[in-house]
Amino acid sequence: MNKRLTKISKYLTFVLRHEPESIGMRRDYEGYLDIEELVRNANAAGKSLTVEQVYQVVDEQEMQLFTLSDDRARIRAN
Repeated sequence: MNKRLTKISKYLTFVLRHEPESIGMRRDYEGYLDIEELVRNANAAGKSLTVEQVYQVVDEQEMQLFTLSDDRARIRAN
């Protein structure tokens, strides 16, 4: 994984595991966040993030840090 994706992975870990409230979000009852809303809120908070980058981080992760919902619309930390 390149440096940019590593930074995104660390940011996703922070948001998904510790502080979804930092970007105005709350996990659903299964611990998921909507990916499009996550990207929108992260960008509003000053991050530069795309849905495609989120998918790329998940697809290229060596350790299974994140799980996508079956419809690939939501993400959670493992």
